[in-house]
Amino acid sequence: MDGGARSRWMTTVILPLERELRLWMSSHAASIDRAERDDLIQEAYVRLWTADAGQIANPRAYFYRIVRNLIVERARRARIVPIELMGEIASLNVRSEEPDPEQSLGARQEVGWLLDVVAALPTQCRRAFELRKFEGLRQREIAQVMGISEKTVEKHLASAFLRISRTMAEGPHAPSPRAAGADVNRDGSSRKYE
Repeated sequence: MDGGARSRWMTTVILPLERELRLWMSSHAASIDRAERDDLIQEAYVRLWTADAGQIANPRAYFYRIVRNLIVERARRARIVPIELMGEIASLNVRSEEPDPEQSLGARQEVGWLLDVVAALPTQCRRAFELRKFEGLRQREIAQVMGISEKTVEKHLASAFLRISRTMAEGPHAPSPRAAGADVNRDGSSRKYE
């Protein structure tokens, strides 16, 4: 992100959150005086400026997390930590809208399963599907890339969507047709190889 885009992101996305963050700090970290809160917010801005904004899914939660981490860092460095601050640090957990690690793992597993389902499609169906869904090409463009008619592209896409939707309806624990040793007929029914 260039300097201008970063400035716009900070101005339009991050700065509007400052008032809310200050109120949150006043109620959850009341033992920290106003001057120190100002310092913490300025340090958070520095960290946000150097962060890769394109990788931040939830700027609000990220901003809060930076401030929380700064409070914890200052408490660790301090020789004497007021007991009030220790209690406040425990209450500084900000609810993040980002998925927890377990949800992230589940989502990655589902994506992996979906990619396996797509990989199990017959070659031409898979290629048409990938060009449509992953590369965003229209039927006419797919026909040109694959050297086939638009009507054939339409048939490949219909077949791909039918096979994928049937496999997905069975759920992620059901084996893909290829993994189960099955092939799917033109009408969508499966046949087992012996």
